[in-house]
Formats: sequence, structure tokens, C-alpha cells
Amino acid sequence: MTPLWIRRLTAAVSAAFAVAAASLAAGAIAWLPASQFEFTVTANALSLYWTAALYGAVVLLLAGLFGAYRRRWVAAVAGVVAAAIAFVLAVVQQAGSLSGFQFTVEYLGYYFFVLAGLIVATPTLGILVHRWVLGLFRGQGGRVVLVRAPSSVLGEGIVTNIARTEVDIEKADEQWDAYVAAFTIAGWQTVEVESADRLPDGVFVEDAAVVISPGIALITRPGAPERRAETASVADRLRSLGLTLYDVEEPATLDGGDVLRVGDVFYVGRSSRTNAAGVRELRELVDDLGAGTVVAVPVAGALHLKSVATALPDGTVLVAPGTIDPTFFAGALVVPEAAGANLVILDESTVLLPASAPGTKALVEDLGYAVVTVDLSEFEKVEGSTTCLSIRLG
Repeated sequence: MTPLWIRRLTAAVSAAFAVAAASLAAGAIAWLPASQFEFTVTANALSLYWTAALYGAVVLLLAGLFGAYRRRWVAAVAGVVAAAIAFVLAVVQQAGSLSGFQFTVEYLGYYFFVLAGLIVATPTLGILVHRWVLGLFRGQGGRVVLVRAPSSVLGEGIVTNIARTEVDIEKADEQWDAYVAAFTIAGWQTVEVESADRLPDGVFVEDAAVVISPGIALITRPGAPERRAETASVADRLRSLGLTLYDVEEPATLDGGDVLRVGDVFYVGRSSRTNAAGVRELRELVDDLGAGTVVAVPVAGALHLKSVATALPDGTVLVAPGTIDPTFFAGALVVPEAAGANLVILDESTVLLPASAPGTKALVEDLGYAVVTVDLSEFEKVEGSTTCLSIRLG
């Protein structure tokens, strides 16, 4: 698989120079009428414009490496900053200095369309090119992640262990985009499940299925009756990808968020959402398939097992402080923040953590892992976490 830094650099370079080309085109198109369509005169103007475009491209390249294209508003700010720096450097190079208001305004008029091109193209064309280039790397290693866009009634999702607070739907959409982008950048192929706008918890697709082994998944029967309508569309998408599916049968209940796989051990949370019959059904299927062993873990005071425990690539289980007994796991480490116990493995050296766990981020980095963070504050308001927003097939 192509290294992460090469994917990021390629996407950032491509986006930066696509925006620069668009700004040059804007300058040329604007200059043609002024030059009475004398292409020679326009070419002479472009020989000066290209320096501003190049300076802008360099700024945007650096911005792209630091994630400017993950959010449209950040890309817009980057475009303005790139235009300002490009203008100053281009004028200084051409005239030797920036002196006098009138002098500066004259040059601003001269470079106006090139600068406007940088500002407009960065949050539009730049984002499109950046995502397209990252898309060329998708699917390397066969890693697929299933996601579903947030419902407009996300704020009506079930809340069990925390007080309900208002959810900003627009911000949630932006955070979901950044979450999906983290997988794309890491080389995963993202596949969307059919939208379910009437199901507030539908975005938490992990609860609808458990991947037992490559090509085999168990479709769950969620413990909350209101969520059982979420599974059909997830099953349809998994079936379209060629997986063989099994179903949890009544009266068993099982949420995907209660199943943590570490090597060939399936830890399953005995929570308010997963009952004893659900644990038995999972154990029977895993035994029948020879996929490993199932270990039941009592869960109290948390929605799911993976709300308070997930594993690093080396198998070390990160456990939220003051929750479950860490001795249930072969190797465990209590982390500083509860949110930090919920991570997703992006590759063998990189994990995804919520931005609300800076102490855990530092701890995991000290263990030699690269950490990508995403802000999930709006999903945390309805007891969502890093793992539950996706089903990882890789």
C-alpha cells in the first residue's frame, strides 16, 4: 500500500496546482477583452501572473498537508491567506517594494482576477481535486469501510447514560465528512449505506452488523426496538459486496458496538443492549465457523463494550477509567479520558481517536503509533463514538 505521507503529498500538490491553473485561467479570460483579444499582450500579462499563481500554490500546498481540504470553510480561509501572500510577494518581486496606498491599489487591480481565482477555486476546485486524487488510492489492500450519512433528526437519537443536549446538525455533517475523509486519506474505500433520514441513530452503522471473518458477517438484532429498522439496509449493502450473512434470531439481542475483536478473541459486552441469548448466538456462530473464541464481559454504566474498551494494533486494550475491570483482557491499559478508550485502527501503525481525548492521544503516540484525530462532539451528545460510525471490512 502506498505510504500515507505520499498519498497526502500527492493530493495536496495536485489540488494546489489545479487551483493555481484556475487562477491563471481567470486572469487570462479577464485580460483578453482589455487587450482587445490580442493574445500576445495577454501572454505577456500571464508571464507576470504566473508568479502570483505559483506563490499561491506553494501556500496552498502547505495548507493541504495540514488538512485544509477536510473542511470547506478551512479551505476558504486558506484561499484568502494564499491570495494575500501571493499578492505581496508578487508585487515585491515585480516592483521591489510595497510603498504607498495608490501604488498598492493599482497592483491590486492588476492582479485582481488571479487573486479572486485563488480565493474562489480553493474551496471548490481544490477540494474536488484533493478528494479525487485520494480516491485513486482507495481500495488498496482491499480495505472497505461502510458508513451512513447523519440523519437530520440525529438529535432525537436514544440517550441512555448522559443528559440530552441540543445537537448542531450542520456541525455534525461537517464532522462526519472529516471522519470519512480520515479513512479515505488512509487508503480505505468508503461505501455508503442507503440513507435513513427517519432513523436518528442510523448513522451508527456498526451496531447493525458484526464482521466474523473475511466474507462473513452477522446481522444483529439491536437491543433497542427503535433501532431494528436500521439493519435491513446494512444487510443489503453487505450482501452487494459479496458477504455471506447470518442473522441474530429472537429473543436474542446483540449490538455491534458490544463486540470487540482482538486477534481470534471476540470480547462481547453483556450490556443493556446485548442479552445472554445474544452472547450465546455469537458464541455458537464463531465456534461453528472456527473463527476464534468468545469471552463475555459485563458492562454497566456505558452504552456498549466498545464505548469503554477498544484495542491497539498490537492487541493492547485501552480501557476507560473507572468502568470495566481491565483484567478481563489479555493485555490492558487504562487511559486518561473515557473517550480515549474508543479508537479505530486505520493501519498497523496509525489509529483514529476523537479530538476530545488529548491525553490518550499523547499516550498512544508515546507507544509509537501515529494518531489521527477527528472532532465528534455532536455525535458524543447522543452517545456516539469513533467506532460506531462505521463498519470496517479490511
